[in-house]
Amino acid sequence: MKYVKLEAVQEAHFVSILTHPRLDVCAQTAYNQEKNLLITFLLKGQNATSFSKDLTSDFLSWQLDTPEQLHQKILDLLSFVRQKQLEIEFALSLLSEQSIIFACYSGAIILKRNGHSRKILHSQQEIKIVVGNFKDQDQIILLNESALKIEPYILSLLEANVSLEKLVGEISLLKEEQKELNESLAFLTYKDKVLASPAKKVKIDLRKILLKFQIILKKIILISKKIYLRLKNQDRKKLMIWLAIFLGLGLLSLATGAFAKNQKEKIIQNIGTKIANIEQNQANIEQLTLQQPLQAREMAGQRLESLQALKEEKNNSESLKLIEQEIDELEKLIEKIAGENSLDKLSIAHNLNNFIGKKIITKADEVFVLENSGREILRIRQDGSQEKIALENQANIRDFTITENKLFVLSEGLKMLDLEKNEGFVSIKEEGESDKNGELLSSFGPYLYLLNREKRNIYRYYYNQDQLSEPIGWLVDKSKLNFDNINQLLVDGDLWLGMKNGELSKFSKGYPVDWQIQGLKQAPLNPILISANEQNNLLVILEKQNKRILLLTKDGQLISEIKSNELAGVNDLALNESGKQIYVLSGSVIYDVKLDL
Repeated sequence: MKYVKLEAVQEAHFVSILTHPRLDVCAQTAYNQEKNLLITFLLKGQNATSFSKDLTSDFLSWQLDTPEQLHQKILDLLSFVRQKQLEIEFALSLLSEQSIIFACYSGAIILKRNGHSRKILHSQQEIKIVVGNFKDQDQIILLNESALKIEPYILSLLEANVSLEKLVGEISLLKEEQKELNESLAFLTYKDKVLASPAKKVKIDLRKILLKFQIILKKIILISKKIYLRLKNQDRKKLMIWLAIFLGLGLLSLATGAFAKNQKEKIIQNIGTKIANIEQNQANIEQLTLQQPLQAREMAGQRLESLQALKEEKNNSESLKLIEQEIDELEKLIEKIAGENSLDKLSIAHNLNNFIGKKIITKADEVFVLENSGREILRIRQDGSQEKIALENQANIRDFTITENKLFVLSEGLKMLDLEKNEGFVSIKEEGESDKNGELLSSFGPYLYLLNREKRNIYRYYYNQDQLSEPIGWLVDKSKLNFDNINQLLVDGDLWLGMKNGELSKFSKGYPVDWQIQGLKQAPLNPILISANEQNNLLVILEKQNKRILLLTKDGQLISEIKSNELAGVNDLALNESGKQIYVLSGSVIYDVKLDL
């Protein structure tokens, strides 16, 4: 006999806020394989972005138990940085079985415990390490030296006992106001994760087993003697009749067993034939996996449905086992088709130099990027030439969208620029109740869609000949929609809402649609950004916290999961109209991910 003992280990759970990456500045947050060590750092110097990936890979291999081991690793780290003529600022936390270790170099540690918050460690170009005890519910903030400008604000929010979501949101807003801030922050806690320890054998008492065996043997001998004496006293004729009855029953039992075995073999043979027919009716899925993964997944899904239907038919244990084995192998193949695609390095499509963007859109092989402060939009043409587009008096642009070769911006009303004529913006709507506090703008054909959280609705406008219709509250059923949770708005015929908690909501004609991702092991749990268009059946989701892009069909089937450390600093993404390329905006750099579908 075996038993399994459950053990709880603690692993790091964190949310990070990082400065926008540039060629000479890069911020990252990384953790080791055991998730008990977490470090947030800022790297400065030539090719900082490239070297940050080497450092992150190095952190993944760190296995530490003592302050002495940690100190040696930090010395090695600083030596590497100096050799590459770089500068680093960092803070880290290491949780062991006995204690928690904090360390920083040009950084600081803030600890919130029992409702009280204070800075427990601070370093300026020197290594500082402190060892203490960890308590459940401890909240740890790791920050680099450059982010200490907002330390008082962080402490005030912690003392006010705001939620983690609000805390991160407030710091993100403050970050936008302080443009010179080169921050690397991580809001960290350690949570229990239950694991099963290795199975252990139960000790067997051989003496007790032998004793029980002797008792059973004595009972068998006693019963046998009683049967013998009873048979000996029976009439011989009656004895022969009983013997004939027992013999007949025995033969009947053998015949029944043989018949059942034969039927069992026929059922198994029949099931094997049906399985073979299911496989024969489909092309070789594995051969299609590399060339046409979407088609391969669809065919594998059809085969899986056929096998599951076969499983529901009348089966014996052996045939059921055969079907389940086939289903298990097919599910592994489907998982392989929609498997993770790790990219060590994303290729750079455009370098924006000092222009730092926060939103990206592609239209007709052109790229449009909204500047981080909202003052201008950068237009990158197909030939690579660039043009900056701005409103009069550099008015702030809250959001923008492009449809039917016209650029619409949300800024004290709604304004339009004809991209063909390029004769300047035209005001098509003065600021009113529907758009006064509007935040997100999207479009489809001649229709504009605007999110207004305060009004708890999404307004739709119809554009025709430089005129805009009156707004219509587009949502019909919004009873279950949390407007504060909305992170992004996208319209491609249907309306999609990317949420701060990782959910993706779909609406059609104002009503919610039952929709979910299929074939994904770990659903997003962090804020997501989305992109799609009406030209193809693809939907892409960015979850920067998990450094991944999910490529899906619009009915929710997972095609691929793309991972890269560089996705941690991404602001937005856009799928081009051909569905062959994803543009990824990261500060002043636009990467591209080519899709082989």
